Amino acid sequence: MAKEKRLKKDLGEHKRVGLDTCVFIHHFEGGELSELTAVVLERVQDGRVTGCVSALSLTEVLVKPLEKGLDGLADLYRVVFHEMPNLETVSVDQEVASKAAWLRASQGLGLGESIVLACALQAGTTAFITDKNIKAEINGLQVLALEDYL
Repeated sequence: MAKEKRLKKDLGEHKRVGLDTCVFIHHFEGGELSELTAVVLERVQDGRVTGCVSALSLTEVLVKPLEKGLDGLADLYRVVFHEMPNLETVSVDQEVASKAAWLRASQGLGLGESIVLACALQAGTTAFITDKNIKAEINGLQVLALEDYL
C-alpha cells in the first residue's frame, strides 16, 4: 500500500505523463507491477493526469496477442488506445524521428525506447512511466521506473 501511495504522490506532481508500452502490458498480463499500473491508468482515466502514449506502443502491445491468436485481447488494446479518456496517442512524424535519433545518439537507447520517449517529449509531458532502468531525467523529463516503487 505504501508503494501505491508514493506513486500517487509522485504522479500528483505532473499534469501530463508519458506512458511506456510496458504500462499496458503489465496491467493486462498481471504480475507484481499490475497494482502500480492500475494506479497510473486510474489517474489517467479519471483525469487527474493526461497520459500520452506513442502510436508505436500500439504496435508493440498487439504483437503477442496476434501471435497467439488472442484476437479479443488485441481488440481490447485497440479500444483502450482509441477510447480511454485522457489518453492521447502521439504519432511518429519527422520531428519525433529527429528527437528519437538524438535520444539514441546521446543516451544509447534502442530504437523503440527512443521513439516512445521522443513521443513523450513531443507531447510536452513532464514525467515518463516505465519499467526500465532509464536515466532518471532526460531533457527535463522525469523518469519514474515502476520497479522503484516495489
